[in-house]
Amino acid sequence: DTITALLIQFPMTLFTILIDVSLYYSETIRKIAYPILGGMLRPHERNRPSLVLNGASWVMIAACITIAMFPKPLAIIGYSIVILSDIAAALIGRKFGKTPFLDKSLQGSSAFFVVALIVSAIWTWVFDYSLLFFGISICGSLIATIAEASTTRLKLDDNLAVPISFAGITWALSLLCSLSLN
Repeated sequence: DTITALLIQFPMTLFTILIDVSLYYSETIRKIAYPILGGMLRPHERNRPSLVLNGASWVMIAACITIAMFPKPLAIIGYSIVILSDIAAALIGRKFGKTPFLDKSLQGSSAFFVVALIVSAIWTWVFDYSLLFFGISICGSLIATIAEASTTRLKLDDNLAVPISFAGITWALSLLCSLSLN
């Protein structure tokens, strides 16, 4: 249930944000944490002229928001997409990304979209949803792909933009089509 999920997720989110704030304000914490976490941090997360939340904090914040705002299946699918599609986009984009697409590469964004479709198809099957839902989730995957590729110009973290954009458009279209998402 939503309340139970938030009772678990919210404290974990606060803890993650506390780590970020500690990394910014405490040299001692940085000396302890950077040898452990440093390889996972992006340059702008590690060299902070101001307080910047890292990707993990944004994933946790997005999880709280999607759990609180959207039906559970959409939160699960959106969360799965941000994790798996983002990895695919980063790997393909860094290796093969040559063609610009919004703020990213067409190759990375294509990988993001393909993985989002696979994730959507798997969850459509797991939740025993209709082909109509899968069609709607294709639209949600496309919007999430565009959101992920636009995060620099939108000044949003992709870990926040992706699950919320996917869940938001998919929920809106499901409501318009009178689909039940229980």
